[in-house]
Amino acid sequence: MIRESQDYLNMQKSYYDVEASKWNLTNKDPVVGSYHQHNEWNDYNEFLFKDFDTSNLIALEYGCGPARNLIRFNDRFKRIDGTDISQINIDKAIINLQDAGISDYKLSVCDGKSIPFADNSYDVVFSVICLQHICCYSVRLSIMKDIYRVLKPSGHLCFQMGFGLRSTMEPSYYENRYDTDGTNGHCDVNILNEIDVKTDLENIGFKNYKSDIRPTGPGDSHPGWIWVQVEK
Repeated sequence: MIRESQDYLNMQKSYYDVEASKWNLTNKDPVVGSYHQHNEWNDYNEFLFKDFDTSNLIALEYGCGPARNLIRFNDRFKRIDGTDISQINIDKAIINLQDAGISDYKLSVCDGKSIPFADNSYDVVFSVICLQHICCYSVRLSIMKDIYRVLKPSGHLCFQMGFGLRSTMEPSYYENRYDTDGTNGHCDVNILNEIDVKTDLENIGFKNYKSDIRPTGPGDSHPGWIWVQVEK
């Protein structure tokens, strides 16, 4: 399983390296897709950090890509850092952040299944348009466990995923589709019951589960989106 998991992660890295190579300040759609439409989608503002004050907190985005959300939410946090599986994504994130006039951040490359930061480092870890593209349950679970590790006590995990049956050809929640040859919408996980997500998070140690099931955002073919928030 370890070898198969690594084959999957190697495929993901290669995919995002290729997409990130196409990204520039005048063409921001590669990697993210519908970049500007996502920035106009108000559910990010209403549901991602729902019901708690973020103004003095330090956050990390898992799967930050070219830093779209680090820029979008910069004014809501004391600082936002980012990690991503692709070094080219990180290189493009630096360009994007510098163009936006943002200089206070830390960026790192991750292995796609864990987070290269110390225990109890962050007040908030968030992730959008990322976990839904990981069609291997073992990889997603590894990420969730490591998010718990890097969060401070009482810290928040906030994330979005596609909800509902996107395709009968795609994996169910607990499947490991290690042999898929594509990602980023080519082979997404199907979440049909949020109890599966809630149970995983509670088994890891998270508490105070909250969720909102909402309309699907730009460029996605899932029936809906689920916004989840838990605390360490």
